[in-house]
Amino acid sequence: MKQIWLLTKIQLRTAFDFAMITSKKSRERKSKGYTSLVAFLLIIGIISVTSFSYSYAIGMTLNAIGMLKLLPEMMMAVTCVITIITTVNKVKGTLFGFKDYDQIMSLPVKTSKIVASRLLLLYIINITFTLVIMIPAAIAYGMLAEASQYFYVSSLVTVIFIPVIPMITAALLGTVITMIAAKFRHSNLINLIFTFTLLIGIMGASLFTGDSEEKLGQMSAVLIKQVDGIYPLAGMYRRAVCEFDVSALILFIFVSILAFLVFASIVGYKFKAINTSLFAAKTRVDYKIGSLKQASPFKALFHKELRRYFSSSIYILNTAFGVVMMTIGAVVTIFLSPETLANIVEVPEAAGLIGALAPVLVSMCIAMTFITACSISLEGKNLWILKISPVSAKTIFQSKIAVSLTITLPAIILDGFLLTFGLKLSFAESVLLIVMPAAYAFFTAISGLIINLSLPNLNWTTEVSVIKQSAASMVATFGGIFAVAFPALLLYVLRDYPSAYVNAFSTLVIIIITIILYHYLNTKGEKKFLELQ
Repeated sequence: MKQIWLLTKIQLRTAFDFAMITSKKSRERKSKGYTSLVAFLLIIGIISVTSFSYSYAIGMTLNAIGMLKLLPEMMMAVTCVITIITTVNKVKGTLFGFKDYDQIMSLPVKTSKIVASRLLLLYIINITFTLVIMIPAAIAYGMLAEASQYFYVSSLVTVIFIPVIPMITAALLGTVITMIAAKFRHSNLINLIFTFTLLIGIMGASLFTGDSEEKLGQMSAVLIKQVDGIYPLAGMYRRAVCEFDVSALILFIFVSILAFLVFASIVGYKFKAINTSLFAAKTRVDYKIGSLKQASPFKALFHKELRRYFSSSIYILNTAFGVVMMTIGAVVTIFLSPETLANIVEVPEAAGLIGALAPVLVSMCIAMTFITACSISLEGKNLWILKISPVSAKTIFQSKIAVSLTITLPAIILDGFLLTFGLKLSFAESVLLIVMPAAYAFFTAISGLIINLSLPNLNWTTEVSVIKQSAASMVATFGGIFAVAFPALLLYVLRDYPSAYVNAFSTLVIIIITIILYHYLNTKGEKKFLELQ
């Protein structure tokens, strides 16, 4: 057990930036560690408050119709879906295909213990966010139901096991996708297609199976039966925490533990085989000697960054998902009217506001596309090569910004035309539909680099820790959401003014902020880059 914990501890130090606060070598590293910890705790606080507010609002509706006991089960279902979505693309890089595979396997440690440490790491990551969502939800339910001490005790016990089955489900899906993709030459592309299809399917199913509050009141009993039929553990959980059923509590824990042990055995059996197939190199037999091409420093760096981006399915999945969803939404508008779309999201009043909200919604998708927020960290131990190259830091920054814009700007233009046609927007709305998201594309590309320079993580062993779990990525993502909240709030406050003028003003503000950030990047940002080590 000691070896398993030591291996997990080492992985945690590279998975989370704030582990640097234990460093005895550098005050600067400790300072960055504390900054990362504060950023992490701030994000945890925001998610907790959001979970409590959402749970309390839903709970009040359920309480009014006498179905308050459905709340814990609903929040558990939400947590399970989030766990599946966020875990399925962590399998490659955390459980399989991690960077230090050769080093770890060369240690005098049994393979079963290495597998156990990787699974424990995956569990710790998932339990963190499960606690952040479920504990506030449990408090909201306890306040509304005036719950007894048994509810709080059983909730604390069961919450430890909630992410187990969803984690195993996601890991199985991720493993199957990884194994299938490994059989093809373009394994990253196949992996990407399978994972995108799965995630879009899960999100689409959750969107089109929602019920309004009135329908919820009429169909609550049917809904409970359906949820229990799809996921029996949800019913066990409800009976354990809300109906004081001790047998359900014991069965819930037993099934979770048994499933984990069975999955661990399967992974342990196939661990070496899957990793061997992932690391195996596929060669071409039709190689031909060609001419050597020469390019400018910017072009060479741009092509390097572009190849780096498309070589990682995890990188694409976590930074381009907003663009993909934006494009799907734009295509949908061609076939569905604004009224139909408003009814699907159960806000009929939004049909008349589509023109005003479209630039903000597209900008939100772009604001979630922080490609540059981990591009410095991904250089890892090879950063010194860039630093000693006869290329200025400004050129390096520009190449990374250009890759981000290459992904976002074409999508903005294409989707802008599709949305204009589908939603029948006016000329002013059409222009803003392209200009505002384009402004956010530059904003996210530049601010992402600044954030990554301030919160770098160069000592990683898995891409997942940099792309998904680093403080820079989290700060950039939530910072982007807050940046888009500005025009949305402005539209609400200035609702008596023409929306085109309000959106134009918001766009101007973002452009000014972006110019200031670009100046900062080329001055103080360059100094930070040269100081990295």
